[in-house]
Amino acid sequence: MKAVRFKHTNGLTFEQGEINLPEANDDQVLIKVEHVGLSFIDTKVANCPCEDTPNRVFGIDAVGTVEKACKTGFPEPGTRVFWHGDIREQGTMSEFAIVPSHALTVLPANVDGKLAAAAIAPAMCALIALFKLQLNRGDTILIEAAHHPVGQMAVQFAKQLGVGVAACTQAKHKKLVEQLGADLVYTEDNLSALAERLQQHFGEAEVQGALDLTGTQTQQLINHLVFCGRVSCLAGLPAIEQHVLMKKAPNIGIVSLCGSWLSNSVCAQQRMAFIGNVLAEKLEKDEVKLSHLGSVLANNDILIETLDKLADDENITFFCAEMPFN
Repeated sequence: MKAVRFKHTNGLTFEQGEINLPEANDDQVLIKVEHVGLSFIDTKVANCPCEDTPNRVFGIDAVGTVEKACKTGFPEPGTRVFWHGDIREQGTMSEFAIVPSHALTVLPANVDGKLAAAAIAPAMCALIALFKLQLNRGDTILIEAAHHPVGQMAVQFAKQLGVGVAACTQAKHKKLVEQLGADLVYTEDNLSALAERLQQHFGEAEVQGALDLTGTQTQQLINHLVFCGRVSCLAGLPAIEQHVLMKKAPNIGIVSLCGSWLSNSVCAQQRMAFIGNVLAEKLEKDEVKLSHLGSVLANNDILIETLDKLADDENITFFCAEMPFN
């Protein structure tokens, strides 16, 4: 079958080639791939040298149609599904993919496949981050880099939970973040004046939860938490001064979509599928808005250009790749 592979022989390159279609076991499903989502996670995968798999198929997130069911018969052939793939295996940018049945989520009939593919990683990261924060209706969340695709998803989902949203972004993205529903949009680089703004808007100078997307302001975000507040980190955990940890005693959660596969935990993978079901319901109810959706061709020059955009902290666009062999 045809596939788009990447390698690092002379810098990052992508090429279309033929690979063997692996044999599915009793618990795996054969899927005809239709759309592949591209996100910040793909930029990290693309930068891995991949010495063990020099011609690895690219792509993690995808939407497709079941060609052959597993032994349980579910999902049955003809069903549209989506999934966040196993980064240890071949990617999704191919004619067909083999996926464990428990990792699949059924895509509602009324949902556009391009939109769903582009939303998978950003939306699932936001949902998991919010789950870790355990916020209640009436609480307030502080979202850093709210213009980022994950931040955009988090703003929308937090508002749907009845949570007050304070969003940090740049002045040029203020209107976008406001349109997504943020109650307070803070556009200054220095967070020193944020407590006063929070007090004026919400009646409290501290927040119950924070979403740290870039890892560049983690300590400042923690400073604005209530005692024993929670922070969800997507970019790992930088060094934090001990006096800040002692003063705030934060509950810190790390968000990793890849972790369910890297830990080889079927339970965690099933939980990911549950998060996928939540996303599917929101997509069906039109509760997920993508401000900018870019549909690109899966060829070398365009993929490299798209990955450069995704790696830029200024990026506000959700991307979906169209397969050149469909």
